[in-house]
Amino acid sequence: MDATDTRLSKKLKPPLLHKGLLPKGHYYSLTWGIAYEFGGMTTVALERSSAFARQDNRQVEILTLSPEMKTQEREKELHAEKRIDRRVKIRNLWKDLTSWPERNLLRMVGTLDIADDAATDVLRRSGTEWSEFRKADDGTVLQIDRYHDRGHLLVTDRFDMHTRGKRKGRRITLFDRSQNIIGQWATARAFYHAWLDVVFDGKPTYLISDSSFTGALVHDYRRDNVVLCQVMHNHYLKHPKGDKLGELSSGKFEFLSHLDSFDLVTTLTDRQRLDMADANLSTDRLRTVSNLTDDLQGDPTATRDRRGGAMIARLTGQKRVDDAVNAVSKAITSGSNAQLDIYGEGPKRPILERLIRDLDVTEAVRLHGHTFGAKHKFRTASFSLLTSRFEGQGLVILESMSAGCIPIAYDCDYGPAEIINNGVDGFLIPEGDIDSCATAILRVVEMSDAELEGMRRAAMARAADFFEHPIVARWGEVLAEKAFEPIARLNDLQAHLASAVVTDDSVNLTVHMNGAGGTSQIGSGQAFVSWRTREGSFFGRVPATANHHELRASIPSLRLAPLPPGLIDISVDLVQGRSFNRSRVSSGNSRISNEAQLVALYTTAHGNLSARIGLQA
Repeated sequence: MDATDTRLSKKLKPPLLHKGLLPKGHYYSLTWGIAYEFGGMTTVALERSSAFARQDNRQVEILTLSPEMKTQEREKELHAEKRIDRRVKIRNLWKDLTSWPERNLLRMVGTLDIADDAATDVLRRSGTEWSEFRKADDGTVLQIDRYHDRGHLLVTDRFDMHTRGKRKGRRITLFDRSQNIIGQWATARAFYHAWLDVVFDGKPTYLISDSSFTGALVHDYRRDNVVLCQVMHNHYLKHPKGDKLGELSSGKFEFLSHLDSFDLVTTLTDRQRLDMADANLSTDRLRTVSNLTDDLQGDPTATRDRRGGAMIARLTGQKRVDDAVNAVSKAITSGSNAQLDIYGEGPKRPILERLIRDLDVTEAVRLHGHTFGAKHKFRTASFSLLTSRFEGQGLVILESMSAGCIPIAYDCDYGPAEIINNGVDGFLIPEGDIDSCATAILRVVEMSDAELEGMRRAAMARAADFFEHPIVARWGEVLAEKAFEPIARLNDLQAHLASAVVTDDSVNLTVHMNGAGGTSQIGSGQAFVSWRTREGSFFGRVPATANHHELRASIPSLRLAPLPPGLIDISVDLVQGRSFNRSRVSSGNSRISNEAQLVALYTTAHGNLSARIGLQA
C-alpha cells in the first residue's frame, strides 16, 4: 500500500454499526450556543446526544448558531470534561462558513434576487478581528461584516436596509473568495436554513430543536428528508397557575402557535401533553418523552447525616428557594437540627442571603453558587428539596433518587407527581405548603435506619425507569412513527369569508377555500380556524368541518372572553400527514353580521378578517 492509499484508509473509516434502538438516519440537535456555565436545558441536550451515541453506537452532531462559538473549542473542552461522548460532535455555523472550501459555500442557496450594490457596501477592515461593526450613536448595531479565516470578506449583514441609520429591513450577503456574491437573504432564519440544507445534504435526518429560540427559527424548515422535532423543556403558559387555555409563554409563542409545522413535539410529562392537546395546540404531533438521568450509583446503605439536605436550583422566583429556607428553619425550630446545602446562582441571591441572616440559620443553610457536578452531592445528602412554582419535569428529582437521596417536592405542574410515589420513594407536598415541607424534613430525620434504607432503595429503583436505555428506546419509538413522506406546500392556498355571524354565544364562520391541493387536504386532513392577538401572546383555534371547498367553524364566546381588549387576526389551518398550511382569511364587511357586544368582526385595510375584542366596531 503506497502513501496515498494509507492516507485514504485513514480518512475512509468504516461506518458505525448501529444497534437498532433508533431508526436509520442521521441525528442532530440544534441550539443557539453552549455557554461555559450552562443550565438544565443544555445539560439535557448534551446528555441525550451522548445517550443516543452510547446506546445506539452512532455519531450525533450538536449544531450551534452563535457567532461567539466560532472562536471557541467547545467540542474539545466538553470531551475533556467528559460532558459528552466521544461520538458527539459540536458544529458551529460560523466555523463552517469561515473554514469551508468554496465548493461548500457555493451550495448555499439565497432567497433574494441578487443586489450587486452589496459588493461595495462594506466596512473598512480596521484590524485582524474576524468581525467589523457599524453602529448607531446609541450603540445599536446596523451592520456586521464577517471575514474568512484567510482574510477575505465572507458575509456582510445590514440591518438598516429601509433607511440608512435606522434599524429596519435586513440583507445578509455571502461572498466567494473573488468577492462575487453567492447568495442573499432577507432574514437570519432563511440564512440558517440554507446552512442546514448543506449540512444535511439531502440525507434522511432527524433534527431535534431544544431551545425556544431555535424552535422559532426552524418551525418552517420543512424538508422531505428531515423529521423535525421540538422539545418542550418547560411550561407552555405565561402564567402556569392560570387556565390551560390562557396566554402562551411569550418566549415560546412563535413555535407554540405553529406546533403542527413540526413532525414531533415532545413534552416531558403526560399532564403537559394532555393540557396542550386539550388547548388544540396540535393535532397528533405531541408525545411524552421523559428526561433521562445518569445512574449515579447511590448506596442505600451508606452512612449519611440524616439531617443533611441538598438543593440544586437557579436562584429565581420560579424555584422559590426562599420556601426551602423557611421550611428548614421551621424544621430546626421543631428540634430537627436540619441542614441544607444549596447549589445554584441567580438574581435572588441577595434576598436569600438576607433571609438566611434574618432567620438566624447561617450555620444550617449554605449557598454554594454554581457548582460543577453538583448532582453528585446527592450521593451523600439524606434528602433533597424542590419547591418550584412549576417545572418542565424536575430533572433534579430523578438525579436525587438515582443517588439514593430522598426527594421532598412540591406537587407542582409539571412532573413531580409522575415521578414520586408519595411515602414510598419520596414525598409529595401540597404546592406552596411550607409547613408540610418542614414536616416531611422532620419525618426523614426521625425515620428508623430500616425505613430510610427501604425508601432509598425504592427511589433508586424508580430512577432506573429514567436511565439511558429506556429513554433512548422511547425516543426510538416516537421517531419511528414518523416517515420521510413528501410535504405538501400549498403556496396558492386562499381562504375567503363567505359569511360570518357574531352572537353573544359564538362567532360562526363559513369560509371558501381555493388553492392547488386544497381540496384533497380538506377532505382527508384536519381543518381549524385559528386566531392570535396582535398584542401579548394569546393563540387559540377550534376544529372546522369541511364539505368540498367549504369550511364551517364556530368559536364559542367563552374562548374569546379571557382575551384582553384589542385586535385579533383570524386564519385557517389545514393539517394532513406531515403537511401544515395556514392562510389568513380574506373578507368583505358585507359578509359580516355583528350582533354581539364582546366581539366585532371587521375587514382590515389589507382585506383580511380580524376582530375587535372588548371594543365597539
